[in-house]
Amino acid sequence: MIFGEVDTYYSDVNSLLFQPMWRDVESKYGHLKNATLVKKALGLLSRPVKEYQEWANNTGDLRWDFSEFYFFPFLEDNNGKYISVSDVTLINAFFEKAFWMIRDCYPEGDSRAMSFYGRLFEKYIQKITEDVAGHNYIFIPEYTYGNKGNSRKSSDAYLRKGNSLLAVEAKGFPILLDCMTRNEKVDKNNSKLFIKPVLQADKCMYETVDIMPALSGVDEVFVVSVTMDSINAVPGYYNCIHNKIAQNKKCDKVRCFFNFSVEEYEMLLCLVESGEDIFPFLKEYFENNLLLPFGNYILDRYPGTGRTKFMEGIFKQATNEMKVFLFEE
Repeated sequence: MIFGEVDTYYSDVNSLLFQPMWRDVESKYGHLKNATLVKKALGLLSRPVKEYQEWANNTGDLRWDFSEFYFFPFLEDNNGKYISVSDVTLINAFFEKAFWMIRDCYPEGDSRAMSFYGRLFEKYIQKITEDVAGHNYIFIPEYTYGNKGNSRKSSDAYLRKGNSLLAVEAKGFPILLDCMTRNEKVDKNNSKLFIKPVLQADKCMYETVDIMPALSGVDEVFVVSVTMDSINAVPGYYNCIHNKIAQNKKCDKVRCFFNFSVEEYEMLLCLVESGEDIFPFLKEYFENNLLLPFGNYILDRYPGTGRTKFMEGIFKQATNEMKVFLFEE
């Protein structure tokens, strides 16, 4: 259901101009095979306009508080019609809303759901990184180092081309809700998504780059923290983050460091799969004075960037399964 709603925003340049603002639930979904389930999902993601009005009146002085739009990305009237708030809140519902609905099935102090999801996220990043290596890059998997009684794990994945190394830290973290909806806990958010993962990878490089055979000859390391969402490209945030990392990092071979959303990282892997040398491009982005979101920066340089072969296969499989679920008897 969400997939179809998001598609309204992206199926054509002017598609929204030709769509009715309020859509009738029965007309839109009543003919589907699993219409009851789809309507139930829509109900879980919707809130009556009157309740939105009450929330807005109660939070009028909190100009950064958009939380209700993320919790309920659809508005509904009393006549079976609904309207989506924006594509941003719909995309958020793909992952965030579904995740927290699953998480809420467990006791408050139970971390199993989050740990399980984090491990799945790591495995996904490892899989798509290994899959694109091909003939132009060398994939180096996660490894264990240190003494037998005090062993530690390296970053989750590496890509090497010549003497340049991409170290990938996969963290299944979203932007903190308070940061995203209320502009609060910004420093905590920046540390969790960017600073700590980069320094973790830096520490590993400091301790292993000169002793691991697979890293022999590496003279420059690019670290990327891959998270569900990336930190907004705000100069004030980035200056503070870069200063903290520069002051605390230990490995002089770590030259550039980034925080990419999973979508931005997938776009980077498209360049890897196509045979592009990503390291000059990443260095150029790191040193660029114009702070653009990385996805925009890639599309400006490589307009045709799409999905990798692996992602294309998964996408086709998912869409086929959706067709069967919604339409085929």
